[in-house]
This record gives sequence, C-alpha cells and structure tokens, in this order.
Amino acid sequence: MIASHERQEAHAGGETTVSARNGDRRVTELMSWSLLTVPVTMSCKDARALAATRAVHHIPVLDGGVMVGILCTCDLRGARDDEPVDRRMRNPVVTIPASVSSNEALATMRRQDVGALPVLYHGFLIGIVTTGDLVRARVMAEEDRPVCTACGAHHHVRASGGSGAALCLACRERRVR
Repeated sequence: MIASHERQEAHAGGETTVSARNGDRRVTELMSWSLLTVPVTMSCKDARALAATRAVHHIPVLDGGVMVGILCTCDLRGARDDEPVDRRMRNPVVTIPASVSSNEALATMRRQDVGALPVLYHGFLIGIVTTGDLVRARVMAEEDRPVCTACGAHHHVRASGGSGAALCLACRERRVR
C-alpha cells in the first residue's frame, strides 16, 4: 500500500517530487562501478582507443595503484600518439566519498566546475559518477546541463570571456586560433 501511494504521489507531484527523492539517493546507486583506469605511462593513442571501445569520457589515471590524475577524452585532443597521458591529465582530482548523496555530488560538480567525480571508499577508488549519470537518474534535468552554443556538446563547457557564450573546449580553441 505504501509503495503504491508513493508511486501515485510521484506521478501527481510531477518531476520535482521524483527529482527530490532521487537526489537523496547515495552516489553509489548511480555511479559506474565498471571503471576504466589507465597507468600514467600509457600513450594518448592507447587511452583514446580504450575510451572509444568502452564508450567513456572520463578516465582516472593511476601510478602504482594510486589515483594521480583524471583525463577527459577532450584532454586528449591534439595530443601526439606517443605522448604519455600524464602530460594531459588534470590534477589534483576532485573526488567524493561513497557516503554522499547524489544532490551533494551535483553540488560538488557545480562548485568545482567538473563533469565527473571519482568515488572513494576509505581512500580507495571504487567508481565514478558523471553529469550524465545524474541526468539519467533524474537528479539533474537535461536542460540544466551546460551546452556549447556553437556545437551542442556537453563536455568542458564554460562561459567564454566577455561574451558570456557557453563554449566547449574545442570551440574555444577554434575561436582563439
């Protein structure tokens, strides 16, 4: 009876009610557990190929089993094939503990201006949560995702200088040239 009532309330209350409840879920319910990581010595060519094979955009970088950076496939753009990923990775890495709610994860992503957060349990990397995960879980509305005004991309979108136009990394690079 309670479950049926909750379902009716979710339908009657609309998207806001569902999103509020989803935001209270633990990040471990939404994150990707099947995690692609790469060693610091891997070539950018091999990292691009792995990311394409696994259809992922964010890759934690490890050195001796310890996370030392994170790559987005956008970071690999323009890299030489033989260049090691440690020259392209970003660090320090913004992480979250496994105990946080999906709303806390979203707030951290917005505050830190990142699209992915590696999830740690007692200091060990156990997964990753992305803005895409939060959209699929209906914690974040699709229309709240930043979108490049030039190409429609969702990755590495930032407000551009004085114009205020939101541009992705690739479109910003094209405007600079």
